[in-house]
Amino acid sequence: MEIPHHLKHSKKARKKREYLFEFLIIFVAITGSYFAENLREHFVDRHKEKEYMESMLQDLRSDSANLVRVIDLNKEQIKGLDSLLNLMNNKLGSNEIQQFCNYDLKYTLNYNAFNPINRTITQLMNTGGLGLVKEKAVSDGIVDYDNAKNSILKQAELLETRFTKIIDQQTEIFDFLSIMKSRNGSSILNQKKEFPILLTTNRKAMRAYYFNIIVFKGSINVYTQKTEELMKQSTLLIQLIQKAYNL
Repeated sequence: MEIPHHLKHSKKARKKREYLFEFLIIFVAITGSYFAENLREHFVDRHKEKEYMESMLQDLRSDSANLVRVIDLNKEQIKGLDSLLNLMNNKLGSNEIQQFCNYDLKYTLNYNAFNPINRTITQLMNTGGLGLVKEKAVSDGIVDYDNAKNSILKQAELLETRFTKIIDQQTEIFDFLSIMKSRNGSSILNQKKEFPILLTTNRKAMRAYYFNIIVFKGSINVYTQKTEELMKQSTLLIQLIQKAYNL
């Protein structure tokens, strides 16, 4: 028996509605899954971002404490080197020689360098973590801080070069072998009442040594200025992170 035309049309329309409904169900499921995944990734990224910033704060606070120590030590060393240079400007009698040796061995046998904590900043730079930092002022501050630290590391290399020249020349001026033998290997700085034997008081040698001390002091001074600038950047960056992430 032939199906009436209006029934055929109704059946086709019903099938179209069913297909459309199934399509909508699939579309909504896929779209919802897409948005849910994006939302999940967003929360994961924000969680990682905050973890990075918490870790960055710890590193910055450690850096700040180390910077304060290095700056104070270098300023003290600069003052000591000034006293040493003032002594060398005058003729060295027996009393002056003792002071000269004491100042020299106290302020020229080391230099104070800043060793930054690179744990978090290395992760941010090398793993793409910096892209998670949505606060532009914070991300820019981190990049600037990293550049400033690298500049200080280069300055430290120059400082080490100046320090090495001082040490090399000291072996021509002070009889360290006799000193160590007479003191049974004890620290030179622990012997406050005695002073090292001078191998030479040759005017030319002492002038060259005087010049190297001036250059050494100048390198420490530049290094101190750079560390003071880095200290300001560290303080500002800490404040930015705390404000942006409520830490």
